[in-house]
Amino acid sequence: MASTREPRRSVVPDLVELRESLGLTQREAAMLLEVAINTWARWERGELGVHPERARQMRRLQQLVERYGQSPLWGLGVAGLRDVLDGMTVPEALDVRGLDRYGALKRVS
Repeated sequence: MASTREPRRSVVPDLVELRESLGLTQREAAMLLEVAINTWARWERGELGVHPERARQMRRLQQLVERYGQSPLWGLGVAGLRDVLDGMTVPEALDVRGLDRYGALKRVS
């Protein structure tokens, strides 16, 4: 008898949608959360449960997308998003990288 295993329901927002809203590839998303790319891919397919700490980080990212929109977060890249997950505010992370509130390079006067 063949096994018909249903995908697990995720405790986080749709991972593909979240990743794409941040402008990240699977590899970049995996780097951001410091997991193997295969782990991220299995999360997206619902084949593997998400560790509670990683789920918390993903919910935080979703909240950031809802609050700031996609553009400023795209500008931060993986390193900037990592700083935000580690406690830096989005405006601080943008400023450190010379970006305005829309994620574009600040104009030098």
